[in-house]
Amino acid sequence: MSVETSSRTGRFLGGAVVGAVVGALVAGLIVVSLGDAQRIYVTEKIDDTQEVALAVGAVVDELATATTVVLDAEIVTDSDEVLTPHVQMTDAGRLDVKAVLAAVAPSVVQIEIETEDGGEGQGTGFIISPDGQVVTNAHVVENAVTIKVMLSDGTVKFAELVQKDRTRDLAVLKIEGDNLPSARLGNSAEVEVGDEVLAIGNALGLGDTPTVTTGIVSALDRQLHLAGNRLTRLIQTDAAINPGNSGGPLVNAKGEVIGVNTAIAGNAEGIGFAISIDHARPVIETLQTGEVPKRPLLGVNIMDVEMLDETSRRQYDIYEGVETGAVIVALVEDGAANAAGLRVGEVVTKFDGVEIETVDDLVEAVKESEIGRVVKVVVVSNDGSIRNVRVELGFTEGAGG
Repeated sequence: MSVETSSRTGRFLGGAVVGAVVGALVAGLIVVSLGDAQRIYVTEKIDDTQEVALAVGAVVDELATATTVVLDAEIVTDSDEVLTPHVQMTDAGRLDVKAVLAAVAPSVVQIEIETEDGGEGQGTGFIISPDGQVVTNAHVVENAVTIKVMLSDGTVKFAELVQKDRTRDLAVLKIEGDNLPSARLGNSAEVEVGDEVLAIGNALGLGDTPTVTTGIVSALDRQLHLAGNRLTRLIQTDAAINPGNSGGPLVNAKGEVIGVNTAIAGNAEGIGFAISIDHARPVIETLQTGEVPKRPLLGVNIMDVEMLDETSRRQYDIYEGVETGAVIVALVEDGAANAAGLRVGEVVTKFDGVEIETVDDLVEAVKESEIGRVVKVVVVSNDGSIRNVRVELGFTEGAGG
């Protein structure tokens, strides 16, 4: 359903997203709050465990109340004709901003939400199918009871939430339409540091036309911990990403979407983050079916052994000779690890044949495994003995970071 009004200017997206304050200690990272765009403040090291404090700020509209706002099938379009066109670089091999914008902008939408308690939020998204499926961040539509999107021609439509995955901060919406211009998805595996990029989004809700910024890919494969979620395989860029940009596309010089803009560093300039499209694509494909992805679950809380001081080593009774691995600091009561007999203080050194030296090693190994698979977990016990424990992996909802 379309919503027609006589004036475009100032009619849409008046409210700002207000982040709900949360607190969590996750893998040595203290996450204090969440906002849109997710604003991250990185402070100095706290102690010998090198914990990093992250405070994620919120952009507050004085009229809004607190709200938190944040995908396996195949993304298919009926015809290449509905995809945004490929763009040629300039003769000098540079990004042609005007050409890229002309190609991509028709697929970019502005998003406004309203929550049950009257709160308002805003963000950005991009159309991925001619029948009106839209990708955005999960935090953009969190707690939404009403979702409106404005197309590039000024048409405002109501949207339905198809599904969302908070753990990877992605959501798919559906609006009515036929032959809508759909963004062309690229291949983030081909992205290199130094590539020129363009970000399009509803920055600060300043008007009915999107804000366009340019920059380069500053780094690849970044990781962040936000509100208990661990986001990985992020593209770092110095293209300005501001509150309201969340869910918008990060685009390469060919006019292809290579990332979904999701976070900014609040106490720095020129540090923004986008979920790489290769990492987002399988989740988006699952969300398009109305399902939430599931992932294998071991059911442990872990820390890097090498990050622990002597007090912590004594607390968990870690065997003296163990210097690397992931130490189990807590077990989920009804989790797979607890059922298999793993114990707090034991250090995981191998998972299903994969050597484990760090927490990241174990997280990735579990993620790459399968729900219900029986794996052999090698641990060093508190007395120094080696145990081989067979664990049948459980599952949890969400694809994870």
